[in-house]
Amino acid sequence: MSKPYFIGEVRTEWLEHEGRDREMRLIDFIFFYDGQEVLWYAGPGDIFDGASIPKPLWTLFGSPFVGDYRRAAVFHDTYYAQQLAHDTRKQVDQMFLEAMRCDGVGKIKSRLMYAAVRLFGPRWEVGE
Repeated sequence: MSKPYFIGEVRTEWLEHEGRDREMRLIDFIFFYDGQEVLWYAGPGDIFDGASIPKPLWTLFGSPFVGDYRRAAVFHDTYYAQQLAHDTRKQVDQMFLEAMRCDGVGKIKSRLMYAAVRLFGPRWEVGE
C-alpha cells in the first residue's frame, strides 16, 4: 500500500441559474491516487455542489465549501454523478474517506462523514 496523494488544484467557475446557486464547474483536471494506487480524476466540465451537509450540521462539520474535505467532495460528487459501471458506490465512498484523511480531516470527523454518505447518500442504479 502506498501513501495517497493529490495532483493539481481545484479550479472552478460558479454556475448561475434559477434557485440556489451553489453549483460549480471544474475548469482544470485534478487527480487523486489512493493507497492502492488507483487513479481517480475529475476534469473540465464536471459539476459539483460541495459537501451535501444538512444546514443544522454546518456548525459541526462546516458549510459545503468550507473544510479540509473540499477536494474529497469534488471527487465524490463527480463519481456519484457519473455512476460508472466499473466503480461501485461503496468504492467511491471509500475513496471519499481516504481522500478526506489525505487532506487532514481527523479520524472521527472523516468517519462520521463517511457513515453519513453510506447511510444517506443516494443509491446507484449500477452496483452498490
